[in-house]
Amino acid sequence: MKMAGSKPGDELWTSKLGNKYRKIDVEVNHNANMALLQKMRSESSNRLCAECGKDGTIWSSVNLGVFTCMRCGSLHRALGTHVSKPKGCTGTYLW
Repeated sequence: MKMAGSKPGDELWTSKLGNKYRKIDVEVNHNANMALLQKMRSESSNRLCAECGKDGTIWSSVNLGVFTCMRCGSLHRALGTHVSKPKGCTGTYLW
């Protein structure tokens, strides 16, 4: 979303939960945020899929606060965003 008269970097991005962030802030903080996400995923309680228990989480439902494997993350995508807001855990902005 770019507003009239705005400067470069003032562009707003919207997260999966509907929060708005300045694009420049998202880009500057991306590496630190990804490191924190990886640390959270490596904790023993988050390494296992919240749905099936399989080791190796790669998706998360940001509104439910759980990590899932690829298969279960795909199922969450099919549920609809009124139930689950899944997001990949690798290389994407706006966590």
